[in-house]
Amino acid sequence: MPTPLTVRFEGPFSWPGTPDAPSIFDVERRKEPGIYLWTVPQPEGHLVTYVGETSRSFEMRMLEHYIAHASGMYHVYSPAEFARGVKVVLWPGRYDREERKSVKDCIGAYPRLSVAIHELTYLYRFLLAPLKTDDRLRKRMEAAAAEALCKAPGLPGSFQDKGVRYDRRSADEEPIECRITSPVTLLGLPDGLLA
Repeated sequence: MPTPLTVRFEGPFSWPGTPDAPSIFDVERRKEPGIYLWTVPQPEGHLVTYVGETSRSFEMRMLEHYIAHASGMYHVYSPAEFARGVKVVLWPGRYDREERKSVKDCIGAYPRLSVAIHELTYLYRFLLAPLKTDDRLRKRMEAAAAEALCKAPGLPGSFQDKGVRYDRRSADEEPIECRITSPVTLLGLPDGLLA
């Protein structure tokens, strides 16, 4: 098996910048590629709600995410419940597999969703793991982290969105051991993964 790879998460960061989480658009690491986590702080640690990867800069990818979030293209959850680790869907957005909305629907719903979107903007936290690896390995690490979270017992596993497609390791690819480090506790994400 190849030498283990250490995946070092940094953060948490936020979109707008808050007292406990600088803006992701201000940090030096924003210029790098890698793996990132969307989280919601809980008393016992950070609850991961999404795992992503980018071959471009974090800044570019997180701007795309913000634009989709701010325009109601993504799920909109009730902020008070979401902050407690409960997903109460106010709006399914464009990417929901069962109740996909059109761009026109999202535009029309924006006035009634804007307050919730704004509150969620300040609630989300992001952790970044800069990785200058080839695209395939980065995608495999993203998939391994997402799979581990989906299989986690209790709230960390149930908090994952269903139907997100990840590019998992194929049977003919040799597994690579990944060690995960983070400045905050990541609920449900183990310290080691096979990507």
